[in-house]
Amino acid sequence: MADLIDSKLLIVLFLYAMRSLPRLQFPPYSFKAKNTEKGWVIFDIIRKKFVLLQPEEWVRQHLIHFLIDQWNISQSLMKVEHKVTTGQINSRFDLAVFKSDGCTHLIAECKAPTVVLDQKVIHQSLRYCEVLQPDYLLITNGLIHKLAQLNREDKTYTWLSSINEFQGK
Repeated sequence: MADLIDSKLLIVLFLYAMRSLPRLQFPPYSFKAKNTEKGWVIFDIIRKKFVLLQPEEWVRQHLIHFLIDQWNISQSLMKVEHKVTTGQINSRFDLAVFKSDGCTHLIAECKAPTVVLDQKVIHQSLRYCEVLQPDYLLITNGLIHKLAQLNREDKTYTWLSSINEFQGK
């Protein structure tokens, strides 16, 4: 009985903590989360571990569930926060979706909801694209989503009017 009360209290505390994070422009999803001495953590189904719940992570976890639930993309084709070397700089992309042949289909850059998706964010994302050569680039802060189709041959990109124009769902 005490465990049931504790779990209900934990859910209430989590919901209270989530009020500090905005409602995003994604469908609502259920997440596994718990409060630790480091703060709230959320379970990442791709990395298969709990990660610290920061605003950017809140966006990334919604995007992961969106790609799986709405676009039917297999978890096995995704990588999260994977190292990539751009020039002499080591960095990590937020999320990548690969084709079954191993080629990169989509690179996603997730930002906190308070971050403006400006040229600086686009430039950062395009550096990953130079290395990974994806078909698409998705940039989101959870409130605004921008999707570009990339042309590898002439190194150009075209912004699409909606993320629903993504081919390869």
